[in-house]
Amino acid sequence: MKSENQNKIGAGKMSSFEKIEKVPPLKMLLYASMAGMGILFLLLTVMFLYKASEETTPVGFILPKLFSVSTVLILVSGFYMQQVPAFYAQDDLMNMKKRLVWALVLGLGFALAQIVAWYEMAEARVFFDGHPAGTFLYLLSALHLLHIAGGLAFTSYLFLKVNRASKDPIRSLVFNRDPYRLMQVQTLRSYWNFLDGLWIALYFVFLFAL
Repeated sequence: MKSENQNKIGAGKMSSFEKIEKVPPLKMLLYASMAGMGILFLLLTVMFLYKASEETTPVGFILPKLFSVSTVLILVSGFYMQQVPAFYAQDDLMNMKKRLVWALVLGLGFALAQIVAWYEMAEARVFFDGHPAGTFLYLLSALHLLHIAGGLAFTSYLFLKVNRASKDPIRSLVFNRDPYRLMQVQTLRSYWNFLDGLWIALYFVFLFAL
């Protein structure tokens, strides 16, 4: 009898490999992509710090002020994005749509601030191919902005889907009961949080290295 109970208890447990197998392909792709991005940015950051420490002459410029502005923008954008799955769970598409709009607008503001910051660096005569540390500063910020662009594209796509569903009760009901949509919402939040954390880490590295 005891062995039967043990078998029943053990039957409900899954191995780590079985748990991984149950992860949806989209989420698995996201996790793998984030792991790859993390390693890439780590290697580039180490190279940036190495080049910055090798400088025998003063760097000659300070971190662009718009990097600080863009940091605030992406933090607030992440705050709104964090609320999106909660409103989806409450079947509140109107508030979900508003949060997506704010996340999208602030994300675009972040991108614009980054581009203007490059002009600020160019005015300080720090160019991509003329300053060792500056090269990696451009490269790291540009790579991050490229990933932000991907997040903005998916946010725009999801907003259009939510906007369309919110105008029709039947579509709204189907949208709110679709497990694939739920996974998309959760995936977008995870990706956005990752990009937020990545930029904060880069910002402080830039701040203390220059």
